[in-house]
Amino acid sequence: MAELVLSSEARLEACPSELFALFGSGDPSLGWLFGSEAETLRPGTLVRLTLPFGDLTQAPGTARIQRCKPGRRIDLVHESPWAGRVVCHLDPLSGGGTRLRIRVTIDDREFLRLGADFGLLAGADVDAWEVPLGLLTSLSGSAGILGRSTVNCAQLATDEINADGGVMGRDVRLVVADDATDPGVGALAMRRLCRVSDMAAVIGMHSSATYAATSPMAIANGIPYLYTPTSEAAATHPLLIHFGERPLDQLHRALPLMAKATGGTRWFLTGNDYSWPRAIGAAAREVIDGMSGTVTGEGYVPLGTQDFAPVISAIHECGTDHVVSSFVGQDHVRFECEFSAAGLRGTTRTFAPLMDDAVVEHLGPSGVGIWNALGYFVAMDTAENHEFLRRYEDRFGQCAPPVSAAAEGVYEAIHTWASACRSGGGTEPSALLGGLRTAGFRGPRRCGRGGSLESLLLGEATPSGVKVLDELPVATHSL
Repeated sequence: MAELVLSSEARLEACPSELFALFGSGDPSLGWLFGSEAETLRPGTLVRLTLPFGDLTQAPGTARIQRCKPGRRIDLVHESPWAGRVVCHLDPLSGGGTRLRIRVTIDDREFLRLGADFGLLAGADVDAWEVPLGLLTSLSGSAGILGRSTVNCAQLATDEINADGGVMGRDVRLVVADDATDPGVGALAMRRLCRVSDMAAVIGMHSSATYAATSPMAIANGIPYLYTPTSEAAATHPLLIHFGERPLDQLHRALPLMAKATGGTRWFLTGNDYSWPRAIGAAAREVIDGMSGTVTGEGYVPLGTQDFAPVISAIHECGTDHVVSSFVGQDHVRFECEFSAAGLRGTTRTFAPLMDDAVVEHLGPSGVGIWNALGYFVAMDTAENHEFLRRYEDRFGQCAPPVSAAAEGVYEAIHTWASACRSGGGTEPSALLGGLRTAGFRGPRRCGRGGSLESLLLGEATPSGVKVLDELPVATHSL
């Protein structure tokens, strides 16, 4: 496979062991690589970086340590906003100091995606014998921390479908686009996907703010749109197919259980300021009123917020017992870390509808004790899940990002799409929609016909991941 390779070299006064010790310190003065954040230097450790884009723009990114040789070499697998590899050599100089060599590699398929995202290249070139299947997700922006495991699970699903004969005798070709957690960018990305010849369907794993901008485009182009994350109810159309959890499904049993565990009755509602967090807030009010609780306050902030002090101050001042925290991605991580640093974790319990294994990895100790109810957690103890996780590790390695609930939902949606096409006798929309009436897929989650969730898992964040506390019935049953 062809690759884009970028190399740089510098001579530094510090010796290799001194430079090696600085890696992961989080000091921005050390540059984008050595100023990264990493808790340890062991294989699989998450690395957070701030990547330069010209002189003025910077973008958050993540990578994972693949291997390292103390004082000599660090190898990273880059995850967001693009996939690739970073190899750093630290060579001692005879007169003292270090020759620093950095090599960044991006494979050609990822380079084509980036070129299409920036409007520089046409995008995917799909052969006539392939079935193009779009994936619109967030590889950058606030929700970018979920992107790489989402793409991995989508690729795993298409690999398995193709190994089983494809769809109607044709291989499935995954075409990935990034919405950058921004509805405007998402609309441009969706337009490019709709222009791919014979696009069979688009799988959407992104915010409902993007969905509001892109779903009319799918309808206008006659392309089925399978939307997989937890989301509020939206306008219905035969081409718009929903798989994820609904706010009331997540809250109607979980909040009373939390109140019973704490003995508290007071709740504060907060999150990003767009339709889905607002829907979570409305559902929470309904549930809280039903158990004679009190909403002590409510506060929403824009996506990409850096300072959560006003919200945290409001939570502290009202003396609440619980917080329903509907932030997204990096915003979720920043808020929960600031919340914990303010000393509120020990006195106020949090329910976070987007807390899953990927988010917990970013939160670390700051997230311990947070609850959520989702269709999937890595700790789900079923034979199907154990086998799924084994296949994921075999395909992407031990250093791959943990499977998020969002990513696993995409895996099941793609398999359900393929099953429905086979059942309906084709990949055109009428065949897919007809096949969904009878088709299903037995994956890790507990799903019924057409991918609808039959139950949710109540999970709690721990230092080692999400612990499953209980299984809860859903409140509604609809696609």
